[in-house]
Amino acid sequence: MEQVRVMHYLNQFFAGMGGEEKADAPVGSFEGPVGPGKRLQALCGDVVKIVVTAYCGDNYFVEHHDEALQKILHIAREQAVEMVVAGPAFAAGRYGFACSEVCHFLSTSAGLYGVTGMYAENPGVDGYRQYKDGRVWLLQTSDTASRMEEALSKMAKFVSKLASGSGIRSASEEGYVSRGFRLDETVSKSGTERAIDMLLDKIAGRSFATEIPLESFEQVPVAPRIANLRDAHVALVATGGIVPQGNPDKFKTFRNAQWRKYSIDKLDSMENANWDVIHGGYNTIFMYNNPNYGVPLDVCRQLEREGAFGRLYPYFYATTGVQALMSTMQVIGKEMALDMKAEGVDAALLVST
Repeated sequence: MEQVRVMHYLNQFFAGMGGEEKADAPVGSFEGPVGPGKRLQALCGDVVKIVVTAYCGDNYFVEHHDEALQKILHIAREQAVEMVVAGPAFAAGRYGFACSEVCHFLSTSAGLYGVTGMYAENPGVDGYRQYKDGRVWLLQTSDTASRMEEALSKMAKFVSKLASGSGIRSASEEGYVSRGFRLDETVSKSGTERAIDMLLDKIAGRSFATEIPLESFEQVPVAPRIANLRDAHVALVATGGIVPQGNPDKFKTFRNAQWRKYSIDKLDSMENANWDVIHGGYNTIFMYNNPNYGVPLDVCRQLEREGAFGRLYPYFYATTGVQALMSTMQVIGKEMALDMKAEGVDAALLVST
């Protein structure tokens, strides 16, 4: 059987470049396997061949996300690879994030299968789950590299099975982290019988596994009401993608991962300045014609003059939420809230797009 050509992705440390002092290392590559890739190759045997190792510094990847992914894609195409293996990253958050992003990007951009491994609480796991990418699998590892052999053995077994063309079954059978897909399979009992069995197990206090796991989100407590709105310092928050003309901060129309705040000081209406609208989820022509739809400055200035609230914060907070990862938007929301607290803002008006 012909060997499957594999690219192995590593961070600067496991590629042998150095530690934190080399975290700004740009994307580069080595021919063949290096570092843990040599052991991974030995464990995989003749089924696959690691033809190239791509690497990138942890900080560089985060700070040059799009550029780094494009360079890694170029390496993959140049080497005609058919699969990418990333990590294992264990509990290293920046490394785990990069592994998840590399696998998903090469899957969507080049149709490659991707396999990575990391600790269950690594932030990269959230991105993997939210992408729900049918060509990418994440295997759970320990939190430290002291169990590298165990992690590589698990990944090698899975990679070899995938490369040989064997069917990949459910997460519980194969040992990868579930992506939330429902797979069709033939079983001996009908849906009614299985549902009754689960109900009886639940009533009896016995363990059972639901066939349709429900996604849960962090509970956010309701903030206490403002005692006196007439004294409140109010800020505007918009997810409609309204940015200064020319989009100086390079907001993306989809999967945007940043936020900014822009001055509205001395403006009575959003129509008093020129704005661009960077958003891929609605017809932006209406927002271009009247950006007060997204940042209702005109109405808020009127309410401010009437004494409905104390004063309006002289900047509005901006981001674009369309198709963004939940984990990314949670980070953005927390960062905005911390900035508002530091600025003495009492309340925020979040405008629906």
